[in-house]
Amino acid sequence: MKIREEMTRLVREYETSGQTQKLFSESRGIGFHKFNYWYRKLKRETAAPDGFHKIESSVSRPVRDCRAELVYPNGVVLRLESTDPDLVSHLVRFY
Repeated sequence: MKIREEMTRLVREYETSGQTQKLFSESRGIGFHKFNYWYRKLKRETAAPDGFHKIESSVSRPVRDCRAELVYPNGVVLRLESTDPDLVSHLVRFY
């Protein structure tokens, strides 16, 4: 299997693992920096031209009367009026 195909498969597996990149890469015998390079490279290639990413939620209806605010290290702030725990988890790991 080519390295690109292998890394694409591993990135998809990582995104559903719930692990940090460091733990995931260590558990697969891959250097953290190598995995992080491929993760960022593949994410840049699949990003929409406007820089936004489509995120799917597994919950059919949002939780009501719940608010969340996510502040990323680069200063981006996301304010969510109603939240889905899976979506919030994905957004936290997205950065």
